[in-house]
Amino acid sequence: MELSELSSQQEASLFLSGLEEWQEGPQVLTYGAILICRKGKARLNVNYKDWELYEGAVITLFPNDVVELKVDGDCKSPETENGDCKSPQTENGDCKSPQTENGDCKSPQTENGDCKSPQTANSFQAEILKYNPSLLREASLQLEQTVYSSLREDRCRQDTPVVTNIINGMFGLLKVYFDQSECTCISQLVLCQLKAFFIGFHEYLQRNPQYRPDEVKSYRVRELFNRFMMLLERDYKISRDVNYYAAQMNISSKYLTNIVSQVTGHTPKTIIDQYVILQLKMHLKRTTQSIKEMAWEFHFADVSFFCRYFKKHTGLTPQQIRS
Repeated sequence: MELSELSSQQEASLFLSGLEEWQEGPQVLTYGAILICRKGKARLNVNYKDWELYEGAVITLFPNDVVELKVDGDCKSPETENGDCKSPQTENGDCKSPQTENGDCKSPQTENGDCKSPQTANSFQAEILKYNPSLLREASLQLEQTVYSSLREDRCRQDTPVVTNIINGMFGLLKVYFDQSECTCISQLVLCQLKAFFIGFHEYLQRNPQYRPDEVKSYRVRELFNRFMMLLERDYKISRDVNYYAAQMNISSKYLTNIVSQVTGHTPKTIIDQYVILQLKMHLKRTTQSIKEMAWEFHFADVSFFCRYFKKHTGLTPQQIRS
């Protein structure tokens, strides 16, 4: 199953994936998803915030989220001061490996004695419920805005078996229906499960504040940053100007710069340009719009300015991305 898009006939899908596509660089999601890690470890960056994923961890993702995955598993050696890797050495300077009594090299072992190898990228695996944005809109109609905002802010659970068990039960039930090719009510079943999960997860957080992650940043800082990202998701075609977004939030551009820098380490202009470029790349790869039509849709003054902007941020022309 491809991560990139649902087909026109699909409202939802449930599948296992190594999320290789998300390891190629930042991606803008065109769908919503609930993900549970089944194997391995990884760090998922969502809207410039890192979340640790390991077996049983659950995370919720929404349309227009910017995601990038880094899989743990690169084998590291201790480093010297100049950055070179060093190996344990014998007295005469030769490198030595752990050995068995007969001199053979031995591998690290698991508790049952099996040899384990350094983790590779394809040893990470997650199970994903991927759903059309229309289902999210319908599911959220009956939710208070505070519920939706809370889920966007506190979207990952790593050490709470209750949430893991809920998702296991939910995915198990849905899999029964997904496996029936003649089933015609998948979208309604997924919709019901999404509503139940969103409401239940929010209520769980309210009852168990100890499970909320300790935030280094103040609530006000996170709230304003989330508002900025939601405005950017809505208006990225209209404006690439920091002052525009600050005005929409009724704060100064200087204050917005301070907020965004605290959360991401980047300026608002950097975040805006990165997001616009990701959307442009996606348009170039997935639509047949002409460059002129795209420049008009994204409110560029003309095609020439559009091409200069794109090449400045990517090093390539729009035509090169499309070819």
